[in-house]
Amino acid sequence: MRLLINTLLFTFLCLNGLKAQVALSYYPFQSIVALSSDSEKTLWLDGRLESNTFLSNVNMEVNAMVNFRKRDYYNVYSGLGFNFNPFYAAEDLTFTNGYLLHFGLRFKPWQKHPNFQVAFEISPYLNSNFDGGTLRSLLGLSYNFSSNRI
Repeated sequence: MRLLINTLLFTFLCLNGLKAQVALSYYPFQSIVALSSDSEKTLWLDGRLESNTFLSNVNMEVNAMVNFRKRDYYNVYSGLGFNFNPFYAAEDLTFTNGYLLHFGLRFKPWQKHPNFQVAFEISPYLNSNFDGGTLRSLLGLSYNFSSNRI
């Protein structure tokens, strides 16, 4: 886990130096770390990783998001996601965990610092067999390393 955190930190430092357009988010109540393309764009991608679990139990997500309302103080978005665990194949388990539908709000509380955002999301989740699911809610912080605002 330490190697993973160091790799993510190194990647962000390098990308920030290149003025890349990425966002880093952390949802502390669910222990999820997210790396996204610029969440200020109309279309953006989001990758998520559970950060407080054993390596063999790490669930990951890939999500495609669409901002359908962008304002100075908030963005409203929706998207589709795919939840998986790459380590399950070694244990002869199903690679795919399930699918998500995201509805979210990224609030920018300080106009002078619009890169800092508070993220709230409701994500209905269906397992891969479509016979069970849950309504997931996420609350976290995000920082957008976008070159047009740095």
